[in-house]
Amino acid sequence: MTGFPRKLATGLAAGLMAASAMGPAAANNDTPRIALANIYYLDTSGEPGDRTAEHAARIALFESKLGEGLADRAAYEVVALTCGQPECSVGSLSVEKAVEAAAALEVDYLLLGAVQKVSTLVGMGRVDIIDIEDRRDVFSRVLSFRGDTDEAFVRVADFVVTNVSQADFDAAGPGPAGAANR
Repeated sequence: MTGFPRKLATGLAAGLMAASAMGPAAANNDTPRIALANIYYLDTSGEPGDRTAEHAARIALFESKLGEGLADRAAYEVVALTCGQPECSVGSLSVEKAVEAAAALEVDYLLLGAVQKVSTLVGMGRVDIIDIEDRRDVFSRVLSFRGDTDEAFVRVADFVVTNVSQADFDAAGPGPAGAANR
């Protein structure tokens, strides 16, 4: 693993260790609650022209499809992560601060993610889910996809939702964080 995914993984590991000293979230109902952080977007494609608005709309679509899918197919109560900043993503917050913000929302889990546009045709990224009470990464997926289109982002969101809905976070157990769901 090099570059962008490694930086995200390193940040997640450091943040989880720092956040482990905090107390558990107080959510106590039958439907697990998950906070959805903003998805961090990085364009390193070198593609000419300003596509900032287009990319922001695509990430908003991706976030929307993640939230809808997690609520519908994976049976979570989905809440937006709030952090007192305009954007709550791994690009603007440390993982430790994101976990603190999620704990304040009394959720069970926090979904963090990032997408990098590598070229005009290739995107990559990573999505992690952190168990707030245990302060551990219980789900991690490296994403690689073709296309810089709405359809491509909908497909990758569907892939993430399918994997989350099939994951057994309890199977991650002690040991390397989330090892059973990687």
